[in-house]
Amino acid sequence: MMKKICGLGTASMILLACTSPEKQLNMNIFTQTVGTAKVSLLSEGQNTGNSATLIGATPEMFRECAPDSTYPSAVNAFLVQLSGHTILIDAGFGNQLLQNLKSLGVTARQIDIVALTHLHGDHTGGMLRDGKPVFPNATVYVSQPEYDYWMSDEAMNSLPENRRGGFAGARKVLEAYKNRLQLINVREIGETPEPLVPGFYGIAAYGHTPGHVMFMVESGAGKFLIWGDITHATAIQTPYPAVAVTYDVNPGQAVATRHKVMDYVARHHIPVAGAHIACPGMGELLDNRRQGYLFQPADLKEKVQQAVREQLKKYPELRLQDLYKNFFQDYFGPEHLISDTAMAAKYLRQELDSEINPAGAFFEPAGWEGRFYRVDLSAVKEGKIPCPVLLDAFLRSAGHAAKPPLPIWHAQWDAILSHIDALQLSLPDYETDKAALQEILQSGRYAVHHSDAFSDAYHPHYRIVSKKIVEEELTLYLK
Repeated sequence: MMKKICGLGTASMILLACTSPEKQLNMNIFTQTVGTAKVSLLSEGQNTGNSATLIGATPEMFRECAPDSTYPSAVNAFLVQLSGHTILIDAGFGNQLLQNLKSLGVTARQIDIVALTHLHGDHTGGMLRDGKPVFPNATVYVSQPEYDYWMSDEAMNSLPENRRGGFAGARKVLEAYKNRLQLINVREIGETPEPLVPGFYGIAAYGHTPGHVMFMVESGAGKFLIWGDITHATAIQTPYPAVAVTYDVNPGQAVATRHKVMDYVARHHIPVAGAHIACPGMGELLDNRRQGYLFQPADLKEKVQQAVREQLKKYPELRLQDLYKNFFQDYFGPEHLISDTAMAAKYLRQELDSEINPAGAFFEPAGWEGRFYRVDLSAVKEGKIPCPVLLDAFLRSAGHAAKPPLPIWHAQWDAILSHIDALQLSLPDYETDKAALQEILQSGRYAVHHSDAFSDAYHPHYRIVSKKIVEEELTLYLK
């Protein structure tokens, strides 16, 4: 039976699930199968974007999705191996492109098609080395409207002089590959396509640039869409597709395209990959029960199940309620516990006065991302971390948690639960606990205590602290 149920609050982030991922070869590579085809991430690096680049994002959106006004981002290219073709989609900056290809056993000379979503420098930087083509045997596909835009002196001269450099870069690429350049006209998403090669075709996605295109991979019954720059701030633009970026050539058209594409892939359950989606760079969109969509990264299933296995190994007496709490803590942090800071300090002192058993480890990551950690109070009892330091870390961690509406967390828990169900665990009261958790969420609440079984077996004493504070501050006290 579910017991010790707490009250209402808000918070979280944006998720996703995987379909046939292969084992990641290194931090820059992640591969999924689509029928007999393979789509591989070729990451140029992970980074964070800043709110200053967003158009139409409100403070409320940042509180829900990006509490520190930054969001995960990346620069990605993709390799498609399909029906005897070796296809590169975009070329990133070119910093790690050839090394990433080599790790997959592919050389530049083996690339027979380069399909460019558009001609911004973070998509074409790897096309040239010392001004010469990197892919000498490749046919290069560029949409006709994209070519026309970057070759237009009128379009270039309409911009301030300090923003015209992109035209020179694009023209160098087009000139270098002019003998292998294939200009294409593509149709809208959902329309009957004209394949470039069997199982591979372009789709219009104009707005970010006048000729921005996406590329669809089809093999057997599977489809997979590489959507280029449909999102730059995925954590925000997925739940709020109307948010644009300052470097959209036509922000209004980009927003309309994003709405149309997201609706189509969500309704048809088509996995996607994006040039600026953080590793693994690909995943799936789901209805988030409120507005917009949830993005589930392609490695979610693997990571959720690994987190569950680790919890079971450490706490074999746990219940589904305790797993829920673990994942919940990684999204909400301690925010729902700190309505009164004086009371938070009082409870900490009272708990420290109780009997606390030594912990095997002072720090334990929560959930599948480990954005928040459980910091065991034995670290204070044993004199490793001063009590005021832990209290301050606990209180400040509330500001590190995203705070989406309850329906979004409900949808995210459903996604996590589907991967827990797949493990077919033999936990006591599993179905009863599952139904009780759904009842809690449906009634507008979300927080729970540990189960009685967990509390009796392990006597948990900890505080939730953000990963950033743990790594940058608290670990120093243990050296």
